[in-house]
Amino acid sequence: MNFINPSLRQIEAFVWTCSLGSITAAAERMSLTQSAVSVLIRQLELGMGAKLLDRTTRALHPTAAGREVLPRAQRLLRDRDSMMNAVKGLADVAHGKVSFAVTAAVASALMPAALARFSRQYPGVEIAMQDVAPDQLVAKVLAEEVEFSIGTITSPPREIAQETLISDQLSAICRRDDELGRRAEVSWDEVLRAPCICVGPGNGIRELIDATLARKGRKIVPAWEVAFLTTALSMTAQGLGVTITPSYLVAYLQYPMLVAVPLRNPIVRRNLTVISRTGRSLSPAARRFVDLLKTINTSNGNEEPATARGKRPSRRAAERKR
Repeated sequence: MNFINPSLRQIEAFVWTCSLGSITAAAERMSLTQSAVSVLIRQLELGMGAKLLDRTTRALHPTAAGREVLPRAQRLLRDRDSMMNAVKGLADVAHGKVSFAVTAAVASALMPAALARFSRQYPGVEIAMQDVAPDQLVAKVLAEEVEFSIGTITSPPREIAQETLISDQLSAICRRDDELGRRAEVSWDEVLRAPCICVGPGNGIRELIDATLARKGRKIVPAWEVAFLTTALSMTAQGLGVTITPSYLVAYLQYPMLVAVPLRNPIVRRNLTVISRTGRSLSPAARRFVDLLKTINTSNGNEEPATARGKRPSRRAAERKR
């Protein structure tokens, strides 16, 4: 005998009829006519090659085959409902997982505020963050160890797509009470006259600095050379020199004494991007996390004085403070 795979609608009609003991009640529950439910049950019986219900003028009772099928049919519908609820939960970001890699400097500057806010808004979502070296950002995505990475890469492979998270430019990071820190902008020549703290060769920001100065026929001679940007920023906070980085790496809550003064002549952009696999959409939870990151400013989501971003208050604002 050839069996025909039953449809979920047929199984649902059978289960509701057995549960409610009436085709009429099952039809009302399923928003169908009685004849439609009868057809569904008849199709199920034909497909399975067995009679599932004994019909009398007063009631319906499952046959021996029906009693054998019923618990399995109920379990199948429960699994369907569980699957649908799981998918709905993902779409509503009620639960799920956000797995990503990020460089240590960006993790330190941007992630604490973002993670705290996201966890408050979506407590059912699991977050797995890996702080890694810059050369691991693409590798982690391609190996599918994370869903996406956050950082800056050049010459990405075809398998990698990028989405701009923050559009920024290189700035001179100074103490607020330094002469350069009170400026609205500063030139590269002016910065080079000050003691500079730089990350070593091989770092993406150092390569960008060296390439920019090479076009001007200049070369940076650091007063201090370190391995990590966080070290450079901490040294700048102690007045040991000026650090050159994108302004988004200067977290206001971590370094309230520092200010990012935009560099000009030339202006050099360095954007922070979301790195993912080409042709793959982010999961709903990951998409919501990225969108939240875009709403958080470079001060870790906290409002700070205008001078924290290298901008001078207006004359009118200054007069109001007097």
